[in-house]
Amino acid sequence: MLSPEEQRQDLARRLLAQIRHFGARADALPEWREAARIQDPDELWRAWPDLPVMTKRMFEERFPAAEIQERFHLAGKISASGGSTGEPTRFFHDTGMLRASVAANVFTRVRMGWRPGMATVILWGSERDIGRQVGWRARANSALLRDYMVDGYHLNHATVERVLEIIRAQRPVAFYGFTSMLEFVARTVVEEGMRLPGGSVRVAWNGGEMLFPEQSRLFEQAFGVPILNRYGGRELSAMACQFQAGGPLQVLRPWLFCEVVREDGRPAAPGETGRLLWTSTICRGTPFLRYDVEDLGAFAPPHLTDAGITALSELRGRTAGLFRLPDGRTINNLYWNHLFKEFPEVRHFQVVYLRSGEIRISLVGTPFSENRESLFRSMAAHLLAGIPLKLLWVEQVPRTVQSKLIQVIRETSPEGD
Repeated sequence: MLSPEEQRQDLARRLLAQIRHFGARADALPEWREAARIQDPDELWRAWPDLPVMTKRMFEERFPAAEIQERFHLAGKISASGGSTGEPTRFFHDTGMLRASVAANVFTRVRMGWRPGMATVILWGSERDIGRQVGWRARANSALLRDYMVDGYHLNHATVERVLEIIRAQRPVAFYGFTSMLEFVARTVVEEGMRLPGGSVRVAWNGGEMLFPEQSRLFEQAFGVPILNRYGGRELSAMACQFQAGGPLQVLRPWLFCEVVREDGRPAAPGETGRLLWTSTICRGTPFLRYDVEDLGAFAPPHLTDAGITALSELRGRTAGLFRLPDGRTINNLYWNHLFKEFPEVRHFQVVYLRSGEIRISLVGTPFSENRESLFRSMAAHLLAGIPLKLLWVEQVPRTVQSKLIQVIRETSPEGD
């Protein structure tokens, strides 16, 4: 275990190495070129808060993933986030980042209580919902890890029965999923008095959404263990993790450096909610340097050292939630993120569930050709058959006063229901 001073020196060296790498690239920002001249890592700590904050739009406009791969002859993979703001973020992970992402996934699993060989029930979205088939490599990897994927976009009683069937056959298991999906299953188990042998679920953690204490308590009532909070995203993999119930979310240092900043960009004080900026000390593809993930958080005084923030005490990110269609079906709103990830023509989207039963989708980007619109509608029909969809191409989607794009809206009744 490194001392605080050793941690500070190690992290400074890693950050300076990243700045020098990206500062030497042809697509470097001027501020990176300037900071790359720094010789003393300690000097970087003083200059760091003045470096530019990277945004999703900057990645799209100045650092397009495909150009990074081709221009710099990098080995790796182009991928995209689910786009929880309605803006799927495309990025490039080099080979080192791909390996680190796998390592972070395994490391956090083990620290939370999973053990190699233990089956994991994953309540997530099914690729079949958007008309895609999972490749043989992904299926082989899931089989090797004993991962059991359950479709969570369309939630009903059969979903719960399938989850319990796997748990009974494979216990003890780990249980992982979108928070709202885990809550749906737990609530059904509690309300219907379903029973499992004690210890059937060894550990559970969430992903993709906020976790609230009442959701964790409900899950513990149903399965005997709380939901632990694992915070991450496709861009940076696991970022901070709660390794014990009620504990803070430990930042995955030194792979990542986390900052909490005010609206003016200056560092927030302990206990003060601010924007989360993340820097990868590993990725050499997309420049994740002071990357604004558009989530909010806070840290407690004990978790701030001379080497920065070690843990987050609070997250105030986005909640995708569930929505009940007029015919009674329940879907997870993150379904739309994964669907639009397949259509790079769409820069922003907003889905409005109308009182009439129709779904109106406002789209910003390059309008679909006839064939692409036909493909979109056929993919959506896998889950939304019988629901009228109206597509509107617009110049921009209205945002909140905090400049947030609300991706899914339910039209209220005249009485405000």
